[in-house]
Amino acid sequence: MNRILFALWLFLLSASQALAQDPCVGVPGGCSPENYLPRIVPVVGQVLVGFAAGGAVLFVVFGGFQMIMNFGSDPTKGKMTVVYALCGFALALSSQAIVTFVNSRAAPLEGASVPQIELMGAMVSAMLNVFNVTFVVMVVYAGFQLIISYGKSSDFEKAQTMLIWAVVGALVVNAGHALVNAVLGLGL
Repeated sequence: MNRILFALWLFLLSASQALAQDPCVGVPGGCSPENYLPRIVPVVGQVLVGFAAGGAVLFVVFGGFQMIMNFGSDPTKGKMTVVYALCGFALALSSQAIVTFVNSRAAPLEGASVPQIELMGAMVSAMLNVFNVTFVVMVVYAGFQLIISYGKSSDFEKAQTMLIWAVVGALVVNAGHALVNAVLGLGL
């Protein structure tokens, strides 16, 4: 019985000494939080583009096999497989531009004290840039539609409606951005 009590006392004594130590001992950089987002996003993007490239190559080969096996009777299925594979590969390659854009927006977040709030602000700012570019494209397109309508009232009204809704959408998006900036500026 004495041995059990002694072992229990020894265990509790060693556990209390272990718990009294700093929990960050031996952790590289201590326990301070670190934002890994700027380092993880490009790696994940490269991995996904690699998978997309491999899938595109497989589908191009599969489409070529379909065209060969049709013996010239109806090669449209194989052609469409190849076209869709190449379009998907082009989309995957253009995603690298998107990843670079996102990473450039996320880079200032590395030293942020509250990275979640800063990330939301960067995402809203990036979406605002995309929406404003879309607004400009829509206004230019609606302007061309207004010019080439040649007096046709239905085409003119359609282009006019497109222009009005593009302006309304731009106002809503920019007002939303101003509202988000006001809320983030409160320092909650």
